[in-house]
Amino acid sequence: MRDLPPLKSLRAFEACIRLGNFTKAARELNVGQPAISHQINALERDLGIRLFERRGAQTVPTSDAITYYRSIAGALEDMTRASIALRKSVRPPGLALATYPGIAMFWLLPRLSRVRQANPDLAIRVTTAERDQDIPLEDIDCAILFGDGDWPGFESHKLMEEIVVPVAAPSVAARLAECSRAEILKNGPLIHLEDQNQRWFTWQDWRDQRSPETETVDGGIVVTNHGIAIHQTLMGHGIALGWRGVIDEMIDNNLLVALDQEPLSSSRGYYLVAQSAFLNTGIGKFVLNTLSENTIAT
Repeated sequence: MRDLPPLKSLRAFEACIRLGNFTKAARELNVGQPAISHQINALERDLGIRLFERRGAQTVPTSDAITYYRSIAGALEDMTRASIALRKSVRPPGLALATYPGIAMFWLLPRLSRVRQANPDLAIRVTTAERDQDIPLEDIDCAILFGDGDWPGFESHKLMEEIVVPVAAPSVAARLAECSRAEILKNGPLIHLEDQNQRWFTWQDWRDQRSPETETVDGGIVVTNHGIAIHQTLMGHGIALGWRGVIDEMIDNNLLVALDQEPLSSSRGYYLVAQSAFLNTGIGKFVLNTLSENTIAT
């Protein structure tokens, strides 16, 4: 055992090779890129070989690194599978589901109440995270994630397409009733969703597609997740881009008002992501059917 390199260094090395670069490895492991470089340097000192070479702006694995990765990858996968199996064996029976805070708050929990009513003895555990890399897909039954439907090793079923429209509380909407798109964009108050990976539609996208002549976009308020954005909108603090499917009930109940009749849309969306084994169980089929029911915005 004393001949093994530090596990942190092996994790960093494995992620760098598998993902193709240090930046993606740092993002997955939730650390800064200097920490990844430090772990790789430690592993190189321990092994006495060079694992990566600088070629211009790129860091490329050496032939020794590729050979080493092929030798240890299987063992690391075995460790992962054994750890997941042990965690699941001691976890109380029930349904473990993960998603983003806003989806959990405004969309998922009301629908899970139907699952609970049909399965009163089922323990349901919902965890939330703002970033995909913080959601342990291997350690839960299923997740609701945003993307294009491609999660290698997992099945995915689209629940909602990406269709967004500006929304505001009724009092704010009444005040803006005669305002043009340009005036709303310029004066707001807009609520922006922080998105470092540029995955979701933003007010800039709305400007580009619906009012390209508008030069200035209100800086407004920046929040870190969609749930906070919708909550602030409900409180009358500004205008947010709301997801059709998530906000429909709030619009139907006159809690929010759509300020435009031409939403932005894309081929992306929210998906139920799970392993086939779970989706083939009775509870897996029931969860998929319940969450799919009347949720795809059109």
